[in-house]
Amino acid sequence: MRLAKYCAGALAIALFGIVADWALAADQWKFVVVNKSNIAAIEFRPQANGEWSLNQIAERIEPGDKFTTDVGASIGDCAVRTQIRFTDGTFFDADVDRCEARTLDMGNDKLTWE
Repeated sequence: MRLAKYCAGALAIALFGIVADWALAADQWKFVVVNKSNIAAIEFRPQANGEWSLNQIAERIEPGDKFTTDVGASIGDCAVRTQIRFTDGTFFDADVDRCEARTLDMGNDKLTWE
């Protein structure tokens, strides 16, 4: 009986640790994106498995506005290629280090992060 209680307690602690690690990892994939360009942005697409994902911008992000995005847990690497498209038809793509970035600053032709 005592062994069963010990095993159950150890299992609960192990499961809590796994859940806590998942929650911490999930936060690594969320970013605040600030539009520091002078054009409204209409598309923000990370790449997974060689394909551009769905657009992360619901409508348009005006210069100076920001939004929160989740790059997603299905992308395994720290470097995630990300495409930005603007209302004037211009676009660019750049690698984002999702393991280091928390805030992405979206310029007219580049992404920087903090």
